[in-house]
Amino acid sequence: MSVVDEDLEAPTAPIRTDTSEEEPPQAPTGAGVDDDLDETEAEVRAPVPVRPLLVAALATSAAALTTGGIFGSWPARLLSFGAALVGVAWCFLTLRSIRRRVMYQALLLPVTVGLAALALLPGSGGNASFGGLIADAIKAGRLFRPPVPFDPGWRPILVIVFVSVGYAAAWVGTALERPLAGLVLPGVVIALTAITQPPGGQVLTGILAGAPLVAALAVMFGGDVRSASQLGSSFEIRRLIRAIPAFAGAVVVLVLLNNSNFLFPKPVYNPQQKPQKPKSIPLSEAQDKVLFTVDGPVTGPWALGTLDVYQDGSFLLPPFDPTKTKKTPATGTVIDKSRTPTVTVKFTTGDLGNTSVLPGLVDPVNIALTSAPPITYDPTSETFRMATGRVPTGLTYSESIPAYPAAATLAQAGPLTNRSAFRTDLYAPPAPPAVRQLLSQAPDNPWGRLDYLRNALLKVVVANGAGVPEPVTPAKVTQMLTGNHQGSPYDIVAAEVLMARWAGLPARIGFGFDGKNLEGKVYTVRPKNSAQWLEVYFQGYGWVPIVGTPPRAQANLNNKNTQVNPTVQASNDIAVELYIPVNLPSLKQLYQEVRDVILTLLPFAALILLLYMALPVAKKWWRSAKRRKWAAALGPRAQISVEYAEFRDWATDLGVGDPLDTPLEFLKKVVPDDQHLELAWLVSRTLYGDMALTATEADAEAAHELVSSLRRRLFGPQPTQTKVLAVLTRASLAEPYTNEVPNVRLWRLPRPKLTGRRRNRRRGGRRPGAGPRLNRLRYIRLRRSAPVAAGRSQ
Repeated sequence: MSVVDEDLEAPTAPIRTDTSEEEPPQAPTGAGVDDDLDETEAEVRAPVPVRPLLVAALATSAAALTTGGIFGSWPARLLSFGAALVGVAWCFLTLRSIRRRVMYQALLLPVTVGLAALALLPGSGGNASFGGLIADAIKAGRLFRPPVPFDPGWRPILVIVFVSVGYAAAWVGTALERPLAGLVLPGVVIALTAITQPPGGQVLTGILAGAPLVAALAVMFGGDVRSASQLGSSFEIRRLIRAIPAFAGAVVVLVLLNNSNFLFPKPVYNPQQKPQKPKSIPLSEAQDKVLFTVDGPVTGPWALGTLDVYQDGSFLLPPFDPTKTKKTPATGTVIDKSRTPTVTVKFTTGDLGNTSVLPGLVDPVNIALTSAPPITYDPTSETFRMATGRVPTGLTYSESIPAYPAAATLAQAGPLTNRSAFRTDLYAPPAPPAVRQLLSQAPDNPWGRLDYLRNALLKVVVANGAGVPEPVTPAKVTQMLTGNHQGSPYDIVAAEVLMARWAGLPARIGFGFDGKNLEGKVYTVRPKNSAQWLEVYFQGYGWVPIVGTPPRAQANLNNKNTQVNPTVQASNDIAVELYIPVNLPSLKQLYQEVRDVILTLLPFAALILLLYMALPVAKKWWRSAKRRKWAAALGPRAQISVEYAEFRDWATDLGVGDPLDTPLEFLKKVVPDDQHLELAWLVSRTLYGDMALTATEADAEAAHELVSSLRRRLFGPQPTQTKVLAVLTRASLAEPYTNEVPNVRLWRLPRPKLTGRRRNRRRGGRRPGAGPRLNRLRYIRLRRSAPVAAGRSQ
């Protein structure tokens, strides 16, 4: 490091700033500011390059429009697009302001959270919490295929994500001068969201995402960023207009590529086309509400789906293939013309939650809708479902089926003719010895064999527990037949399905609801009506639900939501519920109570700590504004002094140099720099040299530009930890570089007053270094009443 001698000859010409590529020429002080605006309150604005901001805005807009396509909703696209522009605009405000840059950076997070909260207000409902709405939206997004329902909880997520992405992309492209790196973050968002677009919106998404991205690349590579930043906005606008023909051609290419499945290729592996394990929640955790109402001559069952694939001892949901679904017209459709419907049930949906399946009858023949929402028919599970999104509330429709055959009618059913079409519904592992013995005694008639096996099981089995899906193996069937005879309702139905398959009949598990509740003048179905049942295919009759209950069940004293069936008797193991009044002592330990209090107060303590840590930022900003307002009334000499004091306080916060050094002595403590040398001589000559009476507004403006450039370049190379500590530290507030310019006070706790002997002891000696503060700037006092200072301010 070279050292500048103190006797170096000072420049004699008036000092002007030597602008570099990082600091384009600025307009003179007062240019562009209204005459009515006081110069002391005018914001000093830094030039911001247009090209990197435009690149960041276009790239982030492409990512926002692509993400909005997942919901298939224009409000989602526009909300994401607006949030992206807010992030870029906030970066522009931050870079444009020199004096309030730190304040804008600190306000980014609270402003973003505030915008997210405002976006959540419309249509969110008064009882839902902020976190609950977001959790519900994410849960629904995992269950539905695109387009995902645009629930209110998605709005704050999109606002926070794209304000952050827009700000980050713009900051990297402008402040760090890396516009290509600024494209990386929006590019990652585009890559992650482009593969989850709904089939019907891929062309539109390709245009809305690809066109801005192509435009961003064209703007970025249209010229050198540093040199083009000095050409002005008019040059950028003319260049953008000349790129419109190429832009239109790029849109045509995007459409052609999309039609060839190049942009959105078909997935090699689709997990939805594989059997899935069923998921269920305990009945006690389900919210008691009206799911739908029914109006018809039957009491159920009301089907939502089936479990027909048997793998590794478990029954799985059948694979869902969207290409095999059939569109259903609103006027109704006949699914099986060979069967004549004679029973019709009218359904009106309530709050079914996150499901796209319409509750209906088993193996329906046709459906009729009063409205015309897009619905499809899944031939694998014989159910109707919404083409997109969840089942709406208040949807009214009717389903029709032939009347369910009686047992005597099923006894006349013949053998299955097309067994190859029912390979999945006939598959079962080898029957255990107990079942083989029953099969040897069963009649040859299909219904007779099934009825014989079911009766043998239901005579001995005891229902125990909830109907939660779990593996049911041949060993489990043997245990229910010859062991302890216990099994959950799901285990019993699964055992019936296996026994039907061992008897040679296609069988599967149907799930949904059974029964109805008379509430007023309508029949309702609630979560307590949930059930599983056996479905068997009989030649000439189709799929027939067979609902049965075991004659015995263990008493359950814990589940208060279970529907009681009076035909089911208690097992031999009788459970008696006794109520004995007992005064139970609280077993809650003291540390648990203390922990609860601490957890309650912890958020408030964290907020107070955050405000305390952010207090130096506000005080430094207020000190800078206070100093500059004071100096503007005194003239250029005071303005130069304030600018240099701000620079040295900033160096103190970074831990650079010695606060006692004069401007020329401080040159030795840092890397040699031409602008720093120029600033040191300008301050020295103005305060106690030949420019004390001749400093002008141009010199003050030059000092401001030099200090801004030096502060930015001194702050940039520092490690992240040093930057954070420099922003939050109170060093320059506690020990400012000089006390001859305005400062702000730190809030300190009052010290106790010393009396008697302690006061005398304190006066007896003096703390080392406790003398009067040094006059570091060493210039004459500037006051409003001083005639010399007043003359200079003119």
